[in-house]
Amino acid sequence: MMLKAEKKPIHVRSIVISIVTLSLFLLLTGYCLHKPLPDGFTVTQWDRTVMHVVEPALRVAYYYPSRMFSKASNMVYWTRGALNILSKTLGLLVDTQGQIDIEWQNWNGTPVKIYRPINNQTSTDGAVIFIHGGGFALGNVEMYDSLVERMAFEMKTLFISIEYRLSPETVFPGGILDCEAAIDHFYQFGEIQFGVNTSKVVIMGDSAGGNLATVVAQRRVARKALPALAGQVLIYPLLQMADMQTVSYRYFHTRLNGYALVDPESVAYYYMFYAGIDMDEKAYLIPSVVSNGHVAKHLHKEVEEMMSYRTVIETTRNYNNHSISERWQIEKNYEAQDLMKPFLTNPDFSPLMRKDLSNLPPTMVITCEFDVLRDEGLIYAKRLEASGVPTTSIHYENGFHAMLNFHSELHEASKSVEDIEQWTLNIINNA
Repeated sequence: MMLKAEKKPIHVRSIVISIVTLSLFLLLTGYCLHKPLPDGFTVTQWDRTVMHVVEPALRVAYYYPSRMFSKASNMVYWTRGALNILSKTLGLLVDTQGQIDIEWQNWNGTPVKIYRPINNQTSTDGAVIFIHGGGFALGNVEMYDSLVERMAFEMKTLFISIEYRLSPETVFPGGILDCEAAIDHFYQFGEIQFGVNTSKVVIMGDSAGGNLATVVAQRRVARKALPALAGQVLIYPLLQMADMQTVSYRYFHTRLNGYALVDPESVAYYYMFYAGIDMDEKAYLIPSVVSNGHVAKHLHKEVEEMMSYRTVIETTRNYNNHSISERWQIEKNYEAQDLMKPFLTNPDFSPLMRKDLSNLPPTMVITCEFDVLRDEGLIYAKRLEASGVPTTSIHYENGFHAMLNFHSELHEASKSVEDIEQWTLNIINNA
């Protein structure tokens, strides 16, 4: 007769202790990571709740670890990998109902991803060229996949997303040349391949992609390239690094320091990597750069002229009278000045520095309140208007840099997508 195996007693007390310990650990971790968001950050209570979860998660995933590396390039690679993984958790609510054909092609050596309404059932005969952001060093087409697919579906319009090479592996002007190579191919073969009217093309980009879109548009006008772009959409664009003490930069230092948002030091690192400077060796220059000590004296007059609307911006957009530090003392560094001299007023690197902005296509400029790049976007919009360029400037009082990556999760981001789609369709349909 076989005996039944004796059941092991369940140690209820041990289970309770484990649950309590885990709960206390999670509560303590949450308490340590919690940072109250600024007043006005995001619109709805839902958005604010989401960001109270997302922002600490970003700090844990990439912000804190990236600060532990001794080499700046390793910081870039870690952040690149972390964001690539995290981006796969976003945009899951987007449903294009199988109505978008997606394929990769190679145009003049540059990979592009094509988003086309199935059976070419487009509502327009135009197209949008999208250039992703990421400080010239991060991001890729896949990270923006859900956003671009959503816009292609809702606009029923052909979208082309460009996979340009990143720094520090490829430095200025490599990204520009990649984008232009792909765009030249599209202008040459787009009508035959896709049946589009190449006079109805809008270029669009966010952050560093906004920089590249701006540069491409400016260069096409300068060389009188035809057909002309029908319009450009610049989403919180990165346009200059000659003044890193604008009020939006200073607000970050006084209120947002330590949050997993685009910060002054990262802008300096990424922009200098893009310039071809070995930041593994030159990281000691960053404190001088963020104080404007990298701007040579002979460039001051030209910079001030191009930033002429800065005073207007700073007197009218003051973060609801939040206490913001005065400009601090410049830490001059002649090595930084020498290294950056070829770039700071070069419009292909810092497109805000281009003197003549006339004849540019109709432009939409998107800016966000909680963004170090806020002021340069507002200044560029003012200069475009003064140059006679039809300009639509929309400022999101509750928005933050890179919010479009949360387009299906946050109300403010989704609203901005709708605004962009409406403006772009209007431009294409009236081109």
